Amino acid sequence: MTTSSKLLSGKVALVTGSGTGIGLSLTKGLAASGAKVYITGRRLEVLEKAASDVAGTAVPLQMDVTDEESVLTAAKHIEQVDGKLDILINNAGITHSDRDPQFAEKKLTAFHENKDPFEPESMPDWIYLFTINTIAPFFVVKAFTSLLVKGAGAESTSCVINISAGLSRMLGTAAMTNFSYNTSKAALNHLTRSLAADFGKRGVPIRVNALVPGIFPSDIVSPEFLESLKTTVIPGFVALTPAKRGGR
Repeated sequence: MTTSSKLLSGKVALVTGSGTGIGLSLTKGLAASGAKVYITGRRLEVLEKAASDVAGTAVPLQMDVTDEESVLTAAKHIEQVDGKLDILINNAGITHSDRDPQFAEKKLTAFHENKDPFEPESMPDWIYLFTINTIAPFFVVKAFTSLLVKGAGAESTSCVINISAGLSRMLGTAAMTNFSYNTSKAALNHLTRSLAADFGKRGVPIRVNALVPGIFPSDIVSPEFLESLKTTVIPGFVALTPAKRGGR
């Protein structure tokens, strides 16, 4: 994402999980448009390295979205420094638990060989995915609502953008039978609609939308898979990705 305009000058943004992947791409785009962007995540060294790569104002801020106290501490810091927030992007998310390093490989094998789709799913994996992909965005919005209202001012609105996934709406072969991830993102979509409806009904000046991106380079997408987009149809799809590449 690149732009030469400064449409967001004076705006303050926060992107969760923005040290790598889509979150970092979003940070670069917001900063290039003039916004001050808080780049957040659990690994401070990753955030600092990423911030040094951004052309514009990117401030590394350690924040664990699964820890409510950590989120509240970050909100208090931004309130003291900036007094407002204009843009909140809930980007932090995972496709599977890191409790089983072979989870993704087992899932793909089960899919391609038409084996038991319930393996290697487990209740702790589901709880972990829902905690990060669905529950955390709710509590992040809760923590920053008052700052977002201040960012809106008297005649405008601020915004929340939840990063969802195409798999949240797919069934059958295209869904790759990754039940926990797909369901957690579908729940995020419903949370998005619920928050938007509630804010609208109560006159809270915050817009809430979900964005469903394509495949981007990140810690959870292998270089081999990105390379395969040039020549291989994604399982369940009917044609090659038109651009024959991942997102940039």
